Amino acid sequence: MPCCTSVVKLVFDYLVKTNRPYSANDISSQLHNQVTVAAAKKILNDLADEGRISRKNNNKQQIFYPLQAEIEVPNVEEAEEEEETIKEMESRLTKLKDENKALSSKLHSLTNALTDDQMRERIAKLTLEVNENDQRLKQLRAGEVISPQEKKKIDTEHAAMIKHWATRKRIFKNVSDTIAEGYPKKIKDLFDEIGIETDEDAGADTSILAAR
Repeated sequence: MPCCTSVVKLVFDYLVKTNRPYSANDISSQLHNQVTVAAAKKILNDLADEGRISRKNNNKQQIFYPLQAEIEVPNVEEAEEEEETIKEMESRLTKLKDENKALSSKLHSLTNALTDDQMRERIAKLTLEVNENDQRLKQLRAGEVISPQEKKKIDTEHAAMIKHWATRKRIFKNVSDTIAEGYPKKIKDLFDEIGIETDEDAGADTSILAAR
């Protein structure tokens, strides 16, 4: 690759900007092979011969670095101001990361929740199944004879339905609580406005969910 002015400037500016010692191989790699190793070696040696950068032989490898006298060093006040700025930016970055994490978690909960229609349909179905199982249990307690296998099946299905109901109720509460944080009125007003009927509105006995 010919050592044109733009390539020489690219190598020189990168060396000064990073203010670190590099070999020709390092420069070629750091510049993502925009400059070949051979071209980088020639440019660096030419710059060193011109006195624009420093050169040091490290065993069989040549190391190049910028002239330290030409590196602008901030005074104590500037350094302290820069340090305070860095601390402030780090603090803001940490705060933004925490806020982003909280918002991502809230977004995940909302995107994975059921829609209002799906919730109403699911709640109605679970309520019906729970009522049916309650009725079957009442028959059992009344002394109606069924096999142990049937009784076990009924108990298992009833427990599963109660568990599903409790889970969906928690999901609905989490979503409604999230919405309530930014809603200017009472959440009940919103439910009335969009036609959401809660378990309590439907007269469902939610006391059986207390232990869930």
